[in-house]
Amino acid sequence: MRIPQPDPVYGTPPQYYPALPYGTPPRRFRRGPVIALIPLVLFACLFFGGSYLVAPEPDVEARGVMGFAAVDGREVVLVPYTRHGPRGMFQLLFQDMFQVRLAARDVTTGELVWDTQLSDELLWQADVLASGERYTYVATDAGLVVLDLADGATIAGGPDVEGLGPAYIAAPWAYRFDAGNRRVVAMGGDGRVSTIDLDSVTAVPADPPTAAAWAGQLAERGAADPRTGTRSQAEYAGGQVELVARADGGPGHTLVKVAPDGDRTPVGDAVFQHGGLVVAGTAAAGAGSEQVLVVHARGVNDPAKQLSAVSLTTGKVTGSTSVDTGTFTAAATSTNGVTAVGVGPVVAALTPDGQLTAVPIGSADFFGTPS
Repeated sequence: MRIPQPDPVYGTPPQYYPALPYGTPPRRFRRGPVIALIPLVLFACLFFGGSYLVAPEPDVEARGVMGFAAVDGREVVLVPYTRHGPRGMFQLLFQDMFQVRLAARDVTTGELVWDTQLSDELLWQADVLASGERYTYVATDAGLVVLDLADGATIAGGPDVEGLGPAYIAAPWAYRFDAGNRRVVAMGGDGRVSTIDLDSVTAVPADPPTAAAWAGQLAERGAADPRTGTRSQAEYAGGQVELVARADGGPGHTLVKVAPDGDRTPVGDAVFQHGGLVVAGTAAAGAGSEQVLVVHARGVNDPAKQLSAVSLTTGKVTGSTSVDTGTFTAAATSTNGVTAVGVGPVVAALTPDGQLTAVPIGSADFFGTPS
C-alpha cells in the first residue's frame, strides 16, 4: 500500500521568527556599592564641614602702604594685608598657611573688586606705590610687582620687569613714586637709577639730574615703617591739634587747636577716654573742612576701642566705628579727599563730609576664595 506524500512546495520558503518574550523582567537595583559610599560621604562632610565650623577665623590684618585707583569708573582702595591660618581642613590642604594679599574694594559700597595673593611668606612687606589707568605698582620684598587693575593679575615682577632684569633689588625700599612726573623710580643692584612711566612695564635709565635727586632716597636707611601708633598731637592745615586733659579735672581728654601764634581754641565738648590721635588734616576737601581721627575707649568703664571722626570746624563727632587694635597703617588719601587707614581686619574710610565707614578685608568662603 502506498502512503500518500504531500505535494511538493515550490517557491521561497516562509520566514520564521523566534518568538518574542512576553516581557523583560525589571533589573534589580544593586544597592550594595551605593550603601558602601554613604559612610565615606558622611565622614567627608564631618571632616571638612565640621572642621570649618569649629575652626577660628584666620588672623587678618591690614599692613603696608595702601593706595587708590579707578577701576571701571569707580574709586577703589588697594589694601595689602596678611591672612594667616586657614579655616578648616579643606583650606589647610589646598591653601597656603601664610598669605600676603592685595585687595581692591569699592570705597563707596565696600564691594570686593578683586583679591590676589602676592606671597606665601610669614613676614613679607608690600606697599602700593601708585596706580595708572591700567596698572598698579607695588613695592615688595620680592622687588617691584606690576598688577593689572582690571583683575589683579600679575603683569611683571622682580627680574621679569624689562629694563631691571637681574639687577633688580628684592626689597621695597628700592622703589619710590615720583608724583610730579608720574613715574616709578627704581634703584638697581648695580647702583643705576631707572624710571618707569605709569601704565608702562619697561624701565629706562634715568637722566643724571633724576638719578642724583633720587639716589639718596632709594636706600635701605630711607625705609620707613608704614605702621603707626597713636599720638597726643598732630599737624593740620591751621596749625596743630592736641588731646589735653579736661579743664574740670574729670576723666578723659578733649581736643584743642593750637594756632601758630600759640592761641588755643577748644574743639567742641566731646570727651575721649584713653584717647589718641590717628590722622589729622588729611581728609580735607577744602578750607575749613579738616577732620581728625581719634581712637579711644567707649567709656570710662568700657575698655572696648572705638574710632571716631571729629570735625575741627564744628567740634562734632561725625562718625564712629568699633576697632580691635590701637595700631594703624599709614593713611592714604585719594584725589577725591577720601582718607583710608588700616585698622586690623578693616579699613576705615573717612570722606570729606565726615562720614566714617569700616570696610572689612580678608573675608573668604568655605574654599578659601576671597568674598
